[in-house]
Amino acid sequence: MGSTAPLGTSTGQAGPLTGTHLVTKPDLIPLNRSEHMYWAGEGYLGSISEAFMLRFDGPVDTDLIRQALHELVMAYPRMRGVIESTGLSYQMRILSDALHIDQLFAHAFQVQQGVDASSRASLETFHNGFINEAISLERGMPWRARLIPHPTQPALMLSVHHIIGDGRSVIQMLCAIMARLSGEPIKPCKVDSHSMLPAAMPLKWWHWPASITRWWRQTQADKQAAQGLNIVSLRRRSSTRYTTTSVKYHELACPADTMKALAKAQGTTVNTLLSVVIANTFLAMAADDPKAAARLRIAIDLRRYFPEGTAPDFGNFVFSFPVLAQRLPTLQAQIASIEGQVKHHLARCEHRDYALPLLVYELIPLLGRTLFSYLILRSKAKNALPPLSCFLTNLGSADFINPKTATTRLTEFWPTTLSTAFLIAALSLNGKQLLTLTSQDDEIPPEAVQAFRAELDAQISALMTPTPSA
Repeated sequence: MGSTAPLGTSTGQAGPLTGTHLVTKPDLIPLNRSEHMYWAGEGYLGSISEAFMLRFDGPVDTDLIRQALHELVMAYPRMRGVIESTGLSYQMRILSDALHIDQLFAHAFQVQQGVDASSRASLETFHNGFINEAISLERGMPWRARLIPHPTQPALMLSVHHIIGDGRSVIQMLCAIMARLSGEPIKPCKVDSHSMLPAAMPLKWWHWPASITRWWRQTQADKQAAQGLNIVSLRRRSSTRYTTTSVKYHELACPADTMKALAKAQGTTVNTLLSVVIANTFLAMAADDPKAAARLRIAIDLRRYFPEGTAPDFGNFVFSFPVLAQRLPTLQAQIASIEGQVKHHLARCEHRDYALPLLVYELIPLLGRTLFSYLILRSKAKNALPPLSCFLTNLGSADFINPKTATTRLTEFWPTTLSTAFLIAALSLNGKQLLTLTSQDDEIPPEAVQAFRAELDAQISALMTPTPSA
């Protein structure tokens, strides 16, 4: 596995505690609107962490894992950030005291005994408990890691609070960890601008009237399209408070290569085809309702819309939009409908038609955490959130996480985060199609999730079954 070094010694670019990777200026980082929302929801929703379970293909050295994570903390400043009051608001302070960092690191990283890393069910059970554990943002560290030892299939549970970065940011760190386990140094990550506004605001002030007009017309068209429809979801009861979250691992009985071939045969992408299958799964669960519809909220990365050369690297820069699916006569028709809606929303982002609502969202933190938290809690109590079938995030092929020259590789990867709606995180790895299903225990019972899994498998089976020729 290569040589290891004691904690805090230099094994590459990550450097010792007193090295150049400690941030002194700026040591206070403003929070953007998403991060203010995560902070306001903290305590009511639970720690909004991105909890990723990683299973390796062979033994890993505990000291090497510890060293890799420590170097990651030193190279990625936000991984040693704590939330601090500024009197009127909150910002993130990057810790620079070596003793504080070492003490907090020793608490954040631990070896977990008593879990069978070779058992997917055992890992799932541990994942369920771990995602519901609180992370202390005001004291630090803003992450937790548990190494689950095993002679041939060890696993690593890594939970990073969402206030530190979005899914792309965590994936970036996972790539750095996997490369470090194969002997490559972890490169420093700079502290980027926190603002999302450059990705959404019109480039010229005189573009604003047209942007607002398009947004208004499109919003009214969206409302008209959804009018009178019954959104299918897994909710079986209404709740006035958030409680705990459950995680289920689900492997599709459709290899990645097969899914790719099916998508190609339909003239679409794997991402779109999976979205269609999931939408049809919800519709099939309400077969007797002629007004049934599935509403999927799909996440996109706003970095692509920043002016050239200004896109940030690390942080929270995610936006999402809804896609509406109704019962259509053919698979091809459903593909065309969802594909058209996705392209339409992407064009709206490209034309900066979401500038006004995103600007309003940027102003919400000015309310202060107390009022912001109150609004979050009241929206739950009054069931004021728009009905949603699921939140879908698709990583696509995750094989890139394994370096080409890897001496240690991932065999399974199960990502998720806390969500106010049923969440599906999809990816393919080592030829497998893996879905992490995350549900809210206060409103979605286990039997509803199981019914969804059964129907999803049926939809996949029908997709793989050749249509008899006439």
